[in-house]
Amino acid sequence: MDRKQHRFPKSIYGAFAIAALLLTFNAGWALRAQQEKNGWVPADLQAAPILSLVRTANGHAFADAAQATTAKNVAAKSSESKPRDYKPNLKPYETLDEVRRAINDNFVREKVDETELTYGAIRGMLKSLGDRFTRFLTPEEYQEFQVKNDGEFVGIGARIDLKEEYSGGPQSKPINASRPYIVEPMDGGPAQKAGLKKDDVILAIDGKSTADMSENAVVSFIRGARGTPVKVKIERIIPPVNKAADKTYKILDLTLTRDVIEVHPVTLTWLDGRIAWLRLDEFNKKSDAEMTAAIQEIRAGEKGEGAAKGIVLDMRDNPGGLLDVAVDIASRFVPSGPVVYTKERDGQERAMNAEGKRYSNLKMPVVVLINKYSASAAEILAGALKDKDLATVVGEHSYGKASVQVLIELKNGGALVLTTARYLTPSKHDITDKGILPDVAVPASSEDEATGRGAQLQKAVALIKQKNTTKTAAASGGTSAN
Repeated sequence: MDRKQHRFPKSIYGAFAIAALLLTFNAGWALRAQQEKNGWVPADLQAAPILSLVRTANGHAFADAAQATTAKNVAAKSSESKPRDYKPNLKPYETLDEVRRAINDNFVREKVDETELTYGAIRGMLKSLGDRFTRFLTPEEYQEFQVKNDGEFVGIGARIDLKEEYSGGPQSKPINASRPYIVEPMDGGPAQKAGLKKDDVILAIDGKSTADMSENAVVSFIRGARGTPVKVKIERIIPPVNKAADKTYKILDLTLTRDVIEVHPVTLTWLDGRIAWLRLDEFNKKSDAEMTAAIQEIRAGEKGEGAAKGIVLDMRDNPGGLLDVAVDIASRFVPSGPVVYTKERDGQERAMNAEGKRYSNLKMPVVVLINKYSASAAEILAGALKDKDLATVVGEHSYGKASVQVLIELKNGGALVLTTARYLTPSKHDITDKGILPDVAVPASSEDEATGRGAQLQKAVALIKQKNTTKTAAASGGTSAN
């Protein structure tokens, strides 16, 4: 008899193998479920508890390592006497694995990148939370994130943000996708030298479409080795000549050479009448030291001519940054009390108070300038000075980012940025999506957008002069009209 008649088809062996794997998989999940039901969690999956928050760039937060370790020890002792009240739901993970296997077995492309598949699943989970500030950072994006706080990097020298659901000219398809745009080219950087302007939209980087590309991905494609080229396709909106006309779009294909960009977040310029124009562009690791030096110069005056008559604290286009730096800088202006509150999901509020030893006791009027791009830590500082009547806020309402994120490092070198709380101004105002409302509203003029010296700055200077006139009149016993 032909022995081939006794052989099972290969598909039968395959079926046996799959059945065995499924039985093993189900048995393993069943064992894990029973163990977790009894309060057991494997050591490699026990997340370190997060206690105090230290805000990082773009409004994120790290847990304080020392306190987190203490909290972990306390939690470990507590778990010995009280099992975790946790009921695992394994069905979603079984479905996720089922989808993954179906893709690998049937998708039209034979080779599927498992890493990208996993990253996509993570991003999908986070997107379903409906919070635009919660996101996943790949190892490369996380490295870029850390560089951002150091105040020095290699790139094109431009601040970048995302426009949601952008619909521009014919070359901006697909319409309603998010697109990166230039918030501000940095002085002397490759972007400024190439003629990039505020609000220019980036359609492609080295031929890659930026449609729905994350901000960190945009930055990672733009960054590179010093002296290397990067090609960008730019769409520039040309305003209509009159209201009846339609706006037009200009496409620019530019090649920029990457260079070292050293970010100096604080710039002091002296204006007529001994008024200090103090620009604070972001809250990074250099900000507090540079602010300290600037305040010393403001006290001494230009060329030693005596203390300034007032300060214009300009935080227009400031995207935010390190929360602890924001509190440190606020402490220069706020003598005591809360600079900001954080409100946890259970409703508990925690005050972050001014540090008295840092108080500069500046006996001069202060005017704060903000616009729609002033966000996060910039709003914390502006909100603190406004609520405590320590400054007059001028300009446009700010961005409205009042959320606290915890940054959780992952084993693959990436990180998870997860919103865990809201922050409130000292008067307990939640500015989410509303922003800080200026005391004196002044729309930005074309000169404000081009050089910063337009109507907004002029109004700030006028207010300082008015305050000094009123103060002088009061000191001499005279009167002044309000």
